[in-house]
Amino acid sequence: MNAATDKKPTITLDKRVTTTDTASPLVDAAQSSGGTPEKNASENLREVIKALDAERTELVKNTIENIKPGKPLDLSVVREINKLETKKNRLIVARFASLLKKSGPEVQTIVHQIIEI
Repeated sequence: MNAATDKKPTITLDKRVTTTDTASPLVDAAQSSGGTPEKNASENLREVIKALDAERTELVKNTIENIKPGKPLDLSVVREINKLETKKNRLIVARFASLLKKSGPEVQTIVHQIIEI
């Protein structure tokens, strides 16, 4: 058979997370503010992560409230929670990658140690 093999996309640290809805406000706010871009980017990242955590917590609470005996668990909610966690993790990894590119050797060693954990 001459079936073409599908290659799965690989995720590298060089890619920026631009496909998510939350990444564009992060970049726009960092560019439009008058302060240092590094400080604004970290503050915006914290806000985005808090928003994602709040949304995930709300989904978990609603799912727990809707659990009834004999009723199957809604797996679409679990998938949505996993998507939110994936977005959050990708934002954090992208931030680490940008720190590795911009910062000095002492910061790079700290970031490498954090990534290895």
